[in-house]
Amino acid sequence: MTLSLSTLPTDIILEVVKFLHLPDPLSLLSTCSYIYRLSTERSFWLSVLETTRRKSPIACPRHTDLSQYTLDALKDLAVSWLKLQTNWSQPFPRLAHPVTSTALPEDVGIVFIVPGTDILLLTTAGTVLCWDVKSNEPFPLPAIEIDWPIFDVSAPSEVPGITSVAFLVRTSDIAERRHVFTIAHEARKAVSFAGRYSEFSGPSDPHRDTQSLFLTEDVVGTVVVVHDRRDCTVTVGAVTESDNRPDSTSVLKLPHTFSYEHEMVVSVVYKGHLYHFIEDGHSVQIQHIARNSLLSGECAQAGLYSSDSSLTSISGPLDSAFSMIPSTPYYGVGAVFVRCTDTHFSISFLPTALTDAIDDGVSSPLTFGAPCVSKIIQGKEVSANLMWLDHSGFNAAFVVQSAMATAALLLVRYHPDTKSISQHTIKVPESIDLDAPNAVCVDDTAGAVHLVDKQGVLWTLRYV
Repeated sequence: MTLSLSTLPTDIILEVVKFLHLPDPLSLLSTCSYIYRLSTERSFWLSVLETTRRKSPIACPRHTDLSQYTLDALKDLAVSWLKLQTNWSQPFPRLAHPVTSTALPEDVGIVFIVPGTDILLLTTAGTVLCWDVKSNEPFPLPAIEIDWPIFDVSAPSEVPGITSVAFLVRTSDIAERRHVFTIAHEARKAVSFAGRYSEFSGPSDPHRDTQSLFLTEDVVGTVVVVHDRRDCTVTVGAVTESDNRPDSTSVLKLPHTFSYEHEMVVSVVYKGHLYHFIEDGHSVQIQHIARNSLLSGECAQAGLYSSDSSLTSISGPLDSAFSMIPSTPYYGVGAVFVRCTDTHFSISFLPTALTDAIDDGVSSPLTFGAPCVSKIIQGKEVSANLMWLDHSGFNAAFVVQSAMATAALLLVRYHPDTKSISQHTIKVPESIDLDAPNAVCVDDTAGAVHLVDKQGVLWTLRYV
């Protein structure tokens, strides 16, 4: 007896589809008319999108219940994802819609995008406000005063319908404020915006000590690493006013003595666990602080991982070095490290993977060990304000200057399946002066790039 797809029951085919992510299911639809009829089934598109968003973001918040979407809305999500991946895979991705722009105060900056929504957080004149990128106007919600410039932003903490993010501002040489902003959203729009802050002592030498900020559903905290020391301090505090938890500070021993001149540090969280990265251009040391330890305020190391980052060396004296983190390491990127010279820069993506560990608050839900994936990019990276890592960690945008002193907007893409990096030059209208931008960010859920120039004009470029 010969078996064919047309003889298989629909429920069996749908079980097969659960193992496929875009664009493979669309190829399956084109095999025969019997299979194509699945395109009218909501269950088919639900399965396709659920599988796909375990690999990369789609154009909705990560915790959205897709079963509430109509058939047409599900198809639109799939088509949008496919169009964006196709466009951004080209050497020169092209605009899909006319550019929009709005004049804002000159000192405006972009600090955060709420994944899968139309919400952009902007800072201007000592305040943070919610901006609607779809209607190109602020949401009718009061801006929140912060008074001081933001110098660090955490990855978000997300639950269905609510996204929180933490900011650090320095109020003096020795004092800082730790802000936590919470945005409630429905149907891609902000419905409430609230914030609270706490004051605490900052690093004793902010020019040589390195600080990273982290946020979980339960706590917000900082890790301060001091030059020429082999320990660091971890400070943990409450996220909400209803939590009476006092700030606690503990000492965490480092794998080696920290060198400000040669190393970068950054912290990420996943499922309440803290991961502290130390990168020196040759390797990344990853310290795991378990959720239970973090909640107790003790912050003891539960595990230590190492990843090689020396596959691509960079020649010449370094001008600067930066680290970036995705919204979540769920998709397979823990952090990105950038080292710059006058003529080129290296970018290294640190891979991570989910484990099958039980959720006991001790066992690590992430594992590391695969070497970093690196690439040398020609051109001078202009400043830290002009680079941005998207939600997944797969796409980094940079404004760079070539040897001819002409500016370009680059999209550097990490491909986890092939462990490779590709470089793309994003076409930008001539009306946008890339020699004078103030901020740039890229949104992989919407397929958009946002730019702010020094005159305070916010530009939105859409590629899907």
